Amino acid sequence: MRKLHLSPSLLFKLYKIEREKIDYAFSFDYKSLALTALKFLKNSSKIINFAGLNFYQGIYKDKKVIVANGGTYAPDTAMGTEILCFLGAKYLIRMGSCGGLKKEQQSGDLVLADSSLDYTGVTKFYPGRLNISLRLNEKIEEISGSAGLYKGRVCSYDAIFRETEEIAEKMIKKGSIAVDMALSAFLKVAGFYKREAAGLLVISDNLKTGEIGFKEKVVYEKLNQWAGNILEVVDLI
Repeated sequence: MRKLHLSPSLLFKLYKIEREKIDYAFSFDYKSLALTALKFLKNSSKIINFAGLNFYQGIYKDKKVIVANGGTYAPDTAMGTEILCFLGAKYLIRMGSCGGLKKEQQSGDLVLADSSLDYTGVTKFYPGRLNISLRLNEKIEEISGSAGLYKGRVCSYDAIFRETEEIAEKMIKKGSIAVDMALSAFLKVAGFYKREAAGLLVISDNLKTGEIGFKEKVVYEKLNQWAGNILEVVDLI
């Protein structure tokens, strides 16, 4: 038996794909956002599709970058982030949606994670610290400005239909300002491979007020706007 039954290295050998190391990676929670980001790249091409995850490469302002829908939930996000790290990414940014945990938060507001509370299962297989890159966060803040941006702890909780009031209050008591399903997995895998990583999320609903806004136009517009804006980090590193 192999040390690891399946790994990104073996996967690329099976598909006969040559790996090219690329420093910058942007991982989105849905394929539609990855395809939006892809429109901002020149000479884009597919790297690999695997298990519903899609990885592309292209040129953004003379720098080669990876754009991917690298997972929606913690398990597939861990898998997607493994592949991004195998592709050589030194700087990884995840972007997607989240639920707000503060009354004043509105659908379409941005959340920049400065720490993470992990209620997922997959992260236990990646020992080590869960770190967020202060440098990447500073660059994201530089791009976004302060309007509609909340910075704080994001809780990752992968049972979306089990987000009870009791669970939400527990998250809040532990300092969380927002909840998503996968950011902790993204950060933990990146940390396992000693890469710099950060997460920027768009509020699509609010657990504190009961608002459900993921179908709101403002959420759709903000996600698509930032699928392009987030690439500007490449210029600042």
